[in-house]
Amino acid sequence: MPARMIPPMLPPEIRRDPKRSGETAVYDLLAEDPMLTGATVFYSCEWVGLDGGLLRDGEADFVIAHPQIGFLVLEVKGGRVQRRVADGKWTTKNRDNEVFEIENPVRQAMKSKKIILNALKERWPGNAPWLSARHGVILPHCSRPANVAHMGAAAPLEIFAFREDLPNLGARLLQMMVWKPDGERETLGGLGPAGIAMLEDFYGRDIDFTPRLSSVIDECEAAIERLTETQYRYLDFLGITKRALIQGGAGTGKTVLAAEKARRAARADRRVLMLCFNRPLLVQLRTELEGSPASVATFHEFCARMCLEKGIDLNSERMACEEQHFWSVRLPELLTDIGLDIPPEQYDDLIIDEGQDFKSAWVEALRLFLDPEGSLYVFRDDFQNIYRGDDAAAAVQAEPLELTENVRNTQAIFRAGSVFRQGREQTCLGPEGAPVSWVPCNKDQTLRIVERELGRLLTADDIAPGDIAVLCGCGAEMSVLRKAPTLAGRHWTPADEPAEDRIIVDSIMRFKGLDRPVVILCEIEEIDAEVAYVGLTRAKSHLIVIGDEATVDRLGRNDAAKAALI
Repeated sequence: MPARMIPPMLPPEIRRDPKRSGETAVYDLLAEDPMLTGATVFYSCEWVGLDGGLLRDGEADFVIAHPQIGFLVLEVKGGRVQRRVADGKWTTKNRDNEVFEIENPVRQAMKSKKIILNALKERWPGNAPWLSARHGVILPHCSRPANVAHMGAAAPLEIFAFREDLPNLGARLLQMMVWKPDGERETLGGLGPAGIAMLEDFYGRDIDFTPRLSSVIDECEAAIERLTETQYRYLDFLGITKRALIQGGAGTGKTVLAAEKARRAARADRRVLMLCFNRPLLVQLRTELEGSPASVATFHEFCARMCLEKGIDLNSERMACEEQHFWSVRLPELLTDIGLDIPPEQYDDLIIDEGQDFKSAWVEALRLFLDPEGSLYVFRDDFQNIYRGDDAAAAVQAEPLELTENVRNTQAIFRAGSVFRQGREQTCLGPEGAPVSWVPCNKDQTLRIVERELGRLLTADDIAPGDIAVLCGCGAEMSVLRKAPTLAGRHWTPADEPAEDRIIVDSIMRFKGLDRPVVILCEIEEIDAEVAYVGLTRAKSHLIVIGDEATVDRLGRNDAAKAALI
C-alpha cells in the first residue's frame, strides 16, 4: 500500500491556492505511489531553530520519513524555474509570464534538513543513532536541463526531480535517499519506529490538520463534479443516434446526461421536449436548463397542457373516474387522442428521465408528438421503479447502453446502497469520503435525534442548510418532521421549493432522481429494499441513517462494521 500521508487529506483552501499548485500535485502523486510503501510523508512542516547562531523559522514542503532508510527533506517550486549564472539568483515564471525572484530551493531544503536532524538528535532518548538525512528539490513544471554544469557544485542533478520524473516520483525520491556524493562512505541509518513517532510529534500531532466535515465534503464534491463531467463522453459516443435507451444504477449520471442532451439539442435549434415524473426533479431540471429554449415538464403536466390547448374539460374527465385511473390511464388516453389527431406541438427531440416510472403506453402516446425524423432518448434504472411503471423500454426499440460507473457517491455511500441493488455490477469512481453514520434510536425520539444531528452539521461541521436534505420513509405529509415549523432552529422547505438557506424535508419517494451533499434518512422502519436503495443513494458526500436498532442493522450497519474490519 502507498505511504501514510500526514495530513491524510489537503484542505480545500490549500488546493484552491494557485501558489500551491505544484505542492498539491506532488502530494497527490506521493499519496498514490506504491514505491513509498512503509514510508510516512509529512506535508508543510514548520520549524523554529538555530541557523548560523541565530534563531530562525522556516518550513519544509515535504519530509519523507522511512524507518530503514532515513529521511528526505523536499522543497517544491512550481512554475518555470531558472537559476541565473551571473548572480546565482533563482527565479520562477508563472502562467502569465510574470517573473518572481525566489529563495534558493537547495539552500532552503538543506537548512530544513539540518534543523530537523538536530531536533531529532536533541530529543532522542539516550544516545541518538546514526540517521541518514538527505535534501532535494522537485520542479514539477520544469524539464531536466540540457546543460547540467549550470546547476553548480552545491546542486548536483542527483538531488533534483523534474517533470519527467513525476510518473515514477516515488522511485526517484528513493534514489535521492540512498544517493551518496562521490567518495563518501556513509552507511544508511534508518529512523526506526522511534524516529517516525518523533517526527509525528513534531508535525503530525502538535498541529491538528484534521479537516472539518465541511472541508471533507467540499473536497468530495469537487471530485464528484469532475467525475460527473466525464460522463458526457457517452453522448459523444451516441452521436446522431435517434433511438437510445440509457440505463444504469443510482449515481451513474443519467439525469446529468439527460439534461446535457437537452442542452446540446436546444443549442442546435432543435425543438426539445424533456419529461420526468416527479415535480421536485422537474424543478431541478428547469433550474439546470434555465435560459435554454428546451421545454421541460412532468409527463402529467405535459398531458394537461395539451388537453387545455385542445379545449378538453379536465375537471369533468377527472370527476368521471377514480383518481388513480385518471392519472395513470385516462389522461394518457386523452394525450393519445390528441396525438392521433393534429398535435398542437411537435418536437425534434424527446428526452425522458427516470424512464422506469413511465408506462409503455405513455411513451407510445408521446411518440405521436415526435417528428418522424426526431430522436427519442430514455434514461432509466429499473431498480428504482418504486412507482411500478411497466416496460417503457420496449417502446424505445433500441438495445440498452449500460452505465456501470458510479460518479455521484463516495465509496462509503456506494457500498451502503449496493447492498440493495441487483443487476449488473457497478464500480464507484468517487473518493472514499466520511463513513456512513448509523444512529439507532426509538421511534418516539426521531424528532429529537434529527434535530441533534442537524445542529451538529450546521454548527460544528459548518454545513450550509441548502446542502442538507432530511428524507423520511413514510409519506411526507405523515412525517413527524413536517409538524415542526423549524428544525434545529432553521426553517425547512419541501423538495420542490429548494432554497440555499433552508433544509429540505421531504419523502424518499419524492426525492428520487435528486441528491444533496448531506442526507439524513429517518422514519424508515417500514421501507422495502427498493425504497432503501433510493434513499441510501441520495447523499453524495455524507449519509446519516436514523432508525431503531433492527432497522439500522437491516439497512447495513452490520455490513459497514464488517467492511471496516477488512
